[in-house]
Amino acid sequence: MVRSKSSFLPRLALNRPVTVIMTLIALLVVGYIAFTQISLDLMPAGFAPPFLGVAVPYPNSNPQEVEEQIAKPVEQQIQTISGVRRIRSSSSSNGCWTFIEFAQGTDMDFAYDQLRDRMDRVKAELPEDVERVYPRKFGNDDTPIIWVALVENEPHDDPYLLVEQQLKKPLERIDGVATVEIWGAVEKSVLLQINQDLVKSYKINLYEVIQRLRRDNFSISSGFIKEGNRKIYVRSFGKFQSLEEIRNLPIRGTNLRLRDIAEVKYDVPERRWRVNIDGKRAITLEVMKESVANTVELSREVGKLFEQDFKNDPKLSGFRMEVLFNQGQFIEDSIENLQRTAMWGGLFAFFILYFFLRRFRMTIIVVLAIPLSTLITLIVLYFMDWSLNIITMMGLMISIGMVVDNSIVVLENIYRKRAANKSDRQASLEGTSEVALAVTLATLTTVVVFLPLILMNDNVGFRFFMLRIGLPVIVSLIASLFVAMVFIPLAATRIVSRRKVSEPKAIKKSNSIYQKGLAWAITHRMAMFVILVFAMMSMQWAASNTKRSNDQHGNINDFRFIFDMPENFTIEDAEQVFKTVEDTVRTKSDVYGVKTILARHSHNWGTLRVFLEPPAKKDWYEIAYENIAKSVGLMKEGFMSREEVIEDAKKRLPDFPGVDVRTSWHEQSVGDEASLAITLYGDDTGTLAMLAKEVERRLRSIPEIISIETDREKGADEIHLEINREQAKMYGISPTTISGTVQYALRGFPLPKYQTEEKEIDVRIQLREEDRRNLSQLKNLTFFTSSGKEIPLDAVANFKVKKGLGEIQREDGKTFLMVKANTTKDNMGQVYRKVDQVMKGFEMPYGYSWNKGQNFRRMQESDENFNFAVILSITFVFLLMGFLFESFVLPLSVILSIPFSFLGAFWIMYLTGTPIDMMSLIGFVILVGIVVNNAIVLIDLINRLRNEGYTRFDAILEAGKQRYRPILMTAFTTIGGLIPMAIGNASMIGIPYAPMGRTIIGGLLTSTLLSLIAVPWAYTLFDDMREYFKKLTALYIYKPKAHAPELAQAE
Repeated sequence: MVRSKSSFLPRLALNRPVTVIMTLIALLVVGYIAFTQISLDLMPAGFAPPFLGVAVPYPNSNPQEVEEQIAKPVEQQIQTISGVRRIRSSSSSNGCWTFIEFAQGTDMDFAYDQLRDRMDRVKAELPEDVERVYPRKFGNDDTPIIWVALVENEPHDDPYLLVEQQLKKPLERIDGVATVEIWGAVEKSVLLQINQDLVKSYKINLYEVIQRLRRDNFSISSGFIKEGNRKIYVRSFGKFQSLEEIRNLPIRGTNLRLRDIAEVKYDVPERRWRVNIDGKRAITLEVMKESVANTVELSREVGKLFEQDFKNDPKLSGFRMEVLFNQGQFIEDSIENLQRTAMWGGLFAFFILYFFLRRFRMTIIVVLAIPLSTLITLIVLYFMDWSLNIITMMGLMISIGMVVDNSIVVLENIYRKRAANKSDRQASLEGTSEVALAVTLATLTTVVVFLPLILMNDNVGFRFFMLRIGLPVIVSLIASLFVAMVFIPLAATRIVSRRKVSEPKAIKKSNSIYQKGLAWAITHRMAMFVILVFAMMSMQWAASNTKRSNDQHGNINDFRFIFDMPENFTIEDAEQVFKTVEDTVRTKSDVYGVKTILARHSHNWGTLRVFLEPPAKKDWYEIAYENIAKSVGLMKEGFMSREEVIEDAKKRLPDFPGVDVRTSWHEQSVGDEASLAITLYGDDTGTLAMLAKEVERRLRSIPEIISIETDREKGADEIHLEINREQAKMYGISPTTISGTVQYALRGFPLPKYQTEEKEIDVRIQLREEDRRNLSQLKNLTFFTSSGKEIPLDAVANFKVKKGLGEIQREDGKTFLMVKANTTKDNMGQVYRKVDQVMKGFEMPYGYSWNKGQNFRRMQESDENFNFAVILSITFVFLLMGFLFESFVLPLSVILSIPFSFLGAFWIMYLTGTPIDMMSLIGFVILVGIVVNNAIVLIDLINRLRNEGYTRFDAILEAGKQRYRPILMTAFTTIGGLIPMAIGNASMIGIPYAPMGRTIIGGLLTSTLLSLIAVPWAYTLFDDMREYFKKLTALYIYKPKAHAPELAQAE
């Protein structure tokens, strides 16, 4: 291999030392500015998930009505939006929620604008009493930056108005606050409560009264008139000016007024939702930020307002304020945790280097690659206008132990040249230049593994976040290469002395043993092959027995109980369920570490959110000590972990007939499922229900499944009112009048808003509560003919009680039903395999189908993405090594170190009980680029020694001897940098980094130990193969020439 005598960068550094020092000072100054000025955020800005949603509240209805009148028109409009991949709607008695998934790469801002336009169009097709349609956009700004609870210590006449005036409006005036949402308090409305007995006594049709009210409260643009040169616009105004005017509205003639048949009052309407904090009535405020606002700074400003102004406001003295969640504080704690983890990783790297080098100055020089590379990375992030968040911080953490690798290789080679009695300058120049190409390509192998992760075009979200992880790693490694090529050779000539330091005895002895083992492996290649085969077989066993997890843990300090209750529950029934559960949790609060319990529920659905005491800030060594002390009985167990609390609490909860309770640790949307969900698709809901029973029967044979629920089971009894058209026609009553009267009486109806000087106030008309409690009252609802004859409702309609659906779900126009199951195992891979077994032979009618739900699809996509990333990473690494070795065969000996790394990764995950999740998969991909570095430098040295005249056997032994210590140093500094991550509690929004740290550590341990022997062993095999192919090729090429004289003689 032809090499230049000296590389440009080390020659520049030695010829222009002042330039290098000035460059270093400039980097330090600019890096410090970038570090102090870069913004802090929880998550990187700029990503919009390819999902949108539409909520259409329609309370006191039924699922079939919502499906026909709301879900289908909404779906038809959404289908006209470009880029829609999937539409899933859920129709219930409370309204319709539609979830829209878009194709990857869709411009979500434009899609959201299209959705708002379509929803404006669809309003004309919806029932007239649908008050609002809410398009929803998902993203980082969906999470409140501050979540505050106001516990009512004393009752207030109008708590909503008080909170709105004293809290909501001042908060929304803060620059950066988008909106403040109030939960638990309802704005007062004008309520018209009709007295059925009075309506009957005056012989009035309720339907006509409501139509009159709708007509008489108006404001209409009526055109314009011209007077001279002036154009004057005319507006017809008939809006109610006061409550008294509404009360005095004539109903019939001049004598009968609205006040004679109804109570008109300005009051809080019937509460459909209740919010409690620790068993007391409460109001919660969720402060949402604008997309451009800085979360940390805005959280500080909002928090300061709460602490200094609101708590001292005498008007709010009847409330106790409690901050449930502060995203800014959460970000600062997460960043601080990561910084401490990174600092400890750097210290580990320093002590490991010093153990090997035994030179303080030399160790300092190498370790300086960590802060220098980090500062350069911060400069790049700052000028790219990126924030320092938990994603970019993870990239910096990964690179901590890796950035010293290049400096170790360069400095080791410089010292080897010095040992050969070369001058300091010559040793620095030759030592750096000699390994320049190898360390450059070794660095590039780590860089290129992020390319498939970044270039994946089937998952924009994954690509977005991998770019935020990968770019800091890439910049840090390139910066470390610059430090190794420029700073290290200069420092070696100016700072490091030539004093010889003896190598640690342990290293010498282990190197000697290694030499014997290496010689044995090369001379006993078949025995070595058998050993490696058994090792890889053990990896297969460990991999198949390692747990799989697809959980997204969320904020680690809270979890939720989610309740689905029967439709016939009253809100008081629901509150009793919640009180029982809260009391059950409270009895173990000293073990669970319960801080606050927030309950939010309607009559048939709700959540109980348990906030746990935040864990004390601890470094990795404190966590390690506590785990050891607890295992040997030297320390009492502290609070349970969140997962332990969930499991224990679920066992203690009493059974509530008809109530389904499940747990979660993240906000759910329409697409969420249980841990396992079989989804059945078809046109007829009854057929789907029959198929669901068979699916349920099959699933119950799986031991790991502990509970099964079918969507249809949530349905309540319904009264089907069938209008007798003949009878109605005979009495002169139209079907529209009948259905409208029932709707207005039971559900109520919004009238045009009542305008005051300050604001518009909702107006709603409905029968009194005591007139709409039971079926007999409904049957006695009366109509009057033109002759004044009284006709009860049951005279023109038939009543049938049927079992209704709790929810009707549709996907892409097809009805579907989900059979949901909760499992006891984290290893969902094994559970899904058992599902395949029990569902084998399950026959579906024509036009019907089933699948294993979205969780399975996501897990499958994750596996496919991982396999694609690994294969593409190996391909890129192979191409780079072909460039270095100028060979198609020799790179295969280096590639062999990759499966050896997977061997250690799977075993360490199995032994520590660590599940394979998103973080561990990222660790596997990163391993591909890390573990080949040592093999590259080792094979490169073998080739150089052979070019210098060594035999292959001697070259392998000598290269192993020379590279033994540097390989151990680079491996153990990377491992040392990751130890705090693997042991500590650093996490990304509650998703721990530990699986990734353990994956990389396990992979590095086995790949280092096995690669020192197996890579040279494989090198001999592939070198023999190369020689064989050379001979074969030569024989094929030159064989015709050998017969040339014979051919000539024949001619």
